Amino acid sequence: MIKGTYQYALLQYHHSQLLGEILNIGLVAYFPQYKRLEFIFPEKLIRLKYAYPNVPERTIKSYFRYFQERVNTLNKTPHLFYDHDMGNGFQQFLEKEFLAPDASALQFGNYRNSVLYTPEIQKITDQLYNLYFSVFQIQDSNTEKVDESILLRKYKKFLGKFLNNDQSLNKTSNIYLDYAIRPNASASIRFDIAWKEHANTHLVKPVSFDLQRPESIQRKAWQYFGQFEDLQEFATQNGYLFDVILAKPKSKDLFKPYENAIRLLGKPNRVNLVEFDNLQSYSQHTMESILDQ
Repeated sequence: MIKGTYQYALLQYHHSQLLGEILNIGLVAYFPQYKRLEFIFPEKLIRLKYAYPNVPERTIKSYFRYFQERVNTLNKTPHLFYDHDMGNGFQQFLEKEFLAPDASALQFGNYRNSVLYTPEIQKITDQLYNLYFSVFQIQDSNTEKVDESILLRKYKKFLGKFLNNDQSLNKTSNIYLDYAIRPNASASIRFDIAWKEHANTHLVKPVSFDLQRPESIQRKAWQYFGQFEDLQEFATQNGYLFDVILAKPKSKDLFKPYENAIRLLGKPNRVNLVEFDNLQSYSQHTMESILDQ
């Protein structure tokens, strides 16, 4: 049973001290059981810029970089935490190590204690992010998020272009919809589409990384990497190949995490990565392979 607490304080932008106009733009959390700090902040300050067009965005982002570097440094030297009474002096710790209190626009406030309900720090930080900063995730209303259902629909549409008018996917030889494999007796794993190519069976899995946070991209990559890695021996024995159709994030700030994610996903030997831009040619290869048999 997990016992204990953690502490956090909100980094606030004070636009007007006189009028009391304040927006939460970051958060520092401390987990005493693990002697670990986390700095959480939105990648984009869209909501802040909508409210205050003249906000010093570059200055705020430079503070974000400094706070992140400071957190990384302190986490590498956890003995420094023992020099502070963190239980009763978290505020003094932040004022000394991060940001001294003054009349500037950035200030820490709203110090809180909360129950450590899980050993998964990532789960807690994700929930804190959603609680305080999900409002910053404002996307262009004309830009549709590409999720797994869109990837699958696009793939099926491309496949349909190679069929005669009287044909359909579910009646085409060597292609299977809602295909299940059973690597062990306890559970089966389903794939939206599978297709035969000689001695191999391609199992198609759409995976979208059109997400908002680098942590979400990393977590999703590790999730699928673990699944494919666990299935390597079973796939080799049964002639299975995993064809992963990808969607990349729209934000350029997330291109690097995405590159790291697909580098990880491509490590298992039986995995073939299909970028969204190459989906049409992959669809053509699918149909040519199954129709030639």
